Amino acid sequence: MKKYLVAVIFLFILVGCGNDSETNEQAKSPDNTEAQYTVVFRGLDLQTEANTYTLTGEVRAENEQFYYHLEQGDEELHPETVYELEGEPGVWQSFEITGEIPESSFEKEETPILTLYGKSPDGEVLHPNFIPIDITE
Repeated sequence: MKKYLVAVIFLFILVGCGNDSETNEQAKSPDNTEAQYTVVFRGLDLQTEANTYTLTGEVRAENEQFYYHLEQGDEELHPETVYELEGEPGVWQSFEITGEIPESSFEKEETPILTLYGKSPDGEVLHPNFIPIDITE
C-alpha cells in the first residue's frame, strides 16, 4: 500500500512540473504581442538652447517605429508623433528629435516632459520613457 501511495505522490509532482514548463514556453513564443512591439532606448542626450530642444540617442524597435509627445502638466505642447526608423527591425539605430518649447511654458511651474514609447496594435502605450526638459534660466 505504501508503494502505491508513494507512486501516486510522485505522479502528481511530475504532472505539476510538466504544466509549468508549457506555460513558460507560451510566454517565450513569437506570438507574444508585447515582445513584437518592444522599444528600447540608450545613450540619450538632451540639449537645450533658448526655447529649442534636441534629443539624440539610439533606439532598438522591433516594428521599426516609436512614438513621442511633449507635455507640461495637463497641456500638450507637441502632439503624438510617429518616428519611422530606416533599417532592419530589432537593431540599434541613431535618432534625433528637435522641437520648440512655447514661450508661455517658461512662466509655469511644471517641467515639460518629453515621452518616448512604443504602442501595441490596439493603441496601448508600451515601455514609456519620461525625459524632463530643464527650461530654467
